[in-house]
Amino acid sequence: MNPRPVSAAARLSAALLCLLAACGGSADPAKLTDEGYAALGKSDWKGAQADFGAALETLKPTDPGYLRAKMGWIEAAIYTDAGKAKDEFLSLATGMASQVKSSDYISVASKLTGERKFSEAIAVLESGLKAHAEDPKVRAVGEAIKKAAEKAGDNASLEALKSLGYL
Repeated sequence: MNPRPVSAAARLSAALLCLLAACGGSADPAKLTDEGYAALGKSDWKGAQADFGAALETLKPTDPGYLRAKMGWIEAAIYTDAGKAKDEFLSLATGMASQVKSSDYISVASKLTGERKFSEAIAVLESGLKAHAEDPKVRAVGEAIKKAAEKAGDNASLEALKSLGYL
């Protein structure tokens, strides 16, 4: 009995399946997001960004895990590229206004302040004040930024806060 001839396409498909299995295939975005948060916990900002970025490659903004992965990416970016983190957060807040909570604004602005990225923190604060004017905790973030900017002697940031009514 002669074995059936195998087409080139079948051999290529089999080889690709073996290769995917060896590489682990495509990773689950929820697992990648969890790994990203684990990396954040270890202050591995670049590793976290890579994990969140890989998750975001397969997620759409309408997917349930998108916002969690995007917020994780933004948090990691605060420590690697604060300007990009601010821009991405403000874009997210505009595009998903009903899902971005006041606590998200507070978290991002506070972390930016902790890194002495006052102009970025003030931009997030200003947007947060517009989106969540009723939340006194958002307003309190401005006071924290003011104290940190005063301590750092950052007059430009203090002027920016003055225009928001903090001085």
